Amino acid sequence: MAVAGPVPAVVGALHCQKDSYSKSLETKVISCTEYTPPKPSQNGKGKPQKKSTDPDKAFEGGTSTPSKAYLIELEDSVLFPEGGGQPTDHGSLTPLDNETPESIPITYIQRHGLRCVHWSPQPLEPGTSVRQDVDFTRRWDHMQQHTGQHLLSAIMDKMDLETLGWGMGAAGEMNYVELPRKPTASEIADIQNRCNETIRSNMPITVETPDQESGKSDSLPDDYDKERGVVRYIRIGDLDYNACCGTHLQQTSHVQVIFLHHTQTIRGTNCRLYFTCGERAIQMASEHINTLRAVAGSLSCSPEPLAFQANIKRLTENLSEGRKREKKLLAEIAGFEGERLKRDIGAGKNGWCYRATDGLDFTNLVWTEVKDLVKERGVVVLVSGQEKGVGGVMIVGQKELVERLSAKVKEVVSSVKGGGKGEKWQGKVVEWKKGEIEALREAVEG
Repeated sequence: MAVAGPVPAVVGALHCQKDSYSKSLETKVISCTEYTPPKPSQNGKGKPQKKSTDPDKAFEGGTSTPSKAYLIELEDSVLFPEGGGQPTDHGSLTPLDNETPESIPITYIQRHGLRCVHWSPQPLEPGTSVRQDVDFTRRWDHMQQHTGQHLLSAIMDKMDLETLGWGMGAAGEMNYVELPRKPTASEIADIQNRCNETIRSNMPITVETPDQESGKSDSLPDDYDKERGVVRYIRIGDLDYNACCGTHLQQTSHVQVIFLHHTQTIRGTNCRLYFTCGERAIQMASEHINTLRAVAGSLSCSPEPLAFQANIKRLTENLSEGRKREKKLLAEIAGFEGERLKRDIGAGKNGWCYRATDGLDFTNLVWTEVKDLVKERGVVVLVSGQEKGVGGVMIVGQKELVERLSAKVKEVVSSVKGGGKGEKWQGKVVEWKKGEIEALREAVEG
């Protein structure tokens, strides 16, 4: 009679899901297979099917991607496979059968149906005893963000703000929840206050696994075996009860704090509300304070918020006034250039105007000054830009003169692209080569 091999714990009943605060576990290897990339296949519409696995992702953070990858399944796992909006854990596998064991870094764990598969740069023989260790700093951060999202969504749901989806940011970045509309500033302040009051009330957070009938959920992945698997529900006191496979905190006080950041409108009336929780939120707040201090130092003002805002407002007003003065001076210079060009045209010369800076703004101002005259006689060439940089050319005047000089421009300026007909031709110079501006001036004035 054949003896059945060990039966691995299924995703839904893994050690990391039963005890999310556990940092280490001794277990055994059940299987180890070398990863073979799937062959490109075609679906019914003739398009390549999306790859189910990204081997490079399995070894993120390493100095180089190993030439081979191995898919290792264990009797149980303290390392969480990505799922439910929560990224994979990071950790290590240490063989216990060796006299001098070396830890194998694991940075990607994946769910295959009910199986928990560890991507490893090294193979391990089935039957090998190993110790799993989890990067608990990363795990704790993920639990704070994930449990915080459950709490945030539960609070908003009671305010008719349904969560349509969410995304966890990478370490140090913001998360978001997608909402059907943009909440008002007063609603955001109220939501944040309610969330942090709930955190301070220290509600218990428990995991429940109801029977198959009462435990059905529409949110389960299509490839999850609902009959053999375990459906988990996360309960936050009497506030929330939701199906979720992720690892969660045991009490709301461990979330520490929830900060709501800004909103972003997407897809019509939908809106993303960005947030951070726990130590990530505190770290981000510290970074923002340090940035505020650094900017305040550069502005020689106090970092105190009201004083800082007043200083920024004053600088903004000064900048606006400076831009108005600059625009007025540019118009005056364009007026002087226009008068000079009119004199040149009156003397029977082709008009030439070159300005390295200010680009199309200045060109249009000068064109406004001379356009009425060149409709009757003469031609003007307006040029902007500098050597090794982008620029522009505008030619306005009598039709035959415009056509003749536009042909000259194309001969002299190697990267010019443009067009036009009649009394105006306009082109963009991708890059002025050495000597082209001077050569064009000589062609116009010669």
